[in-house]
Amino acid sequence: MKRYTFIAEFRGGTYISQHVEKDIYDALKIWVATLDTSIFPQRIIDKLQKEIIEEEPTPITGVKNVWCSSFLPYNSFLLLNIIETA
Repeated sequence: MKRYTFIAEFRGGTYISQHVEKDIYDALKIWVATLDTSIFPQRIIDKLQKEIIEEEPTPITGVKNVWCSSFLPYNSFLLLNIIETA
C-alpha cells in the first residue's frame, strides 16, 4: 500500500488530504468519494466521480512520484497535484 497526498486548488482555496491505497487510481477514487460537501458541492463531486474513472494523471517532469490533473466540472476549475509520500 502506498500513501498519496492530494493538494486541490478549487475556488480560491487549497485543500489537502491523504489516502493509502494500492495505486494512484484507487487513491483517486477514494479522494473524490471523500470530498467534503461543505466545500465541494454534491453536483461537482458527482461530475468528478464520472471524470475520475477515465483520468490519467500527468507525471511531472524532473520529479519522482508527482502527478498533476485538472478538471472543469460545470465551469469550475480544479487543479489537483498528487504526491506519493512515504
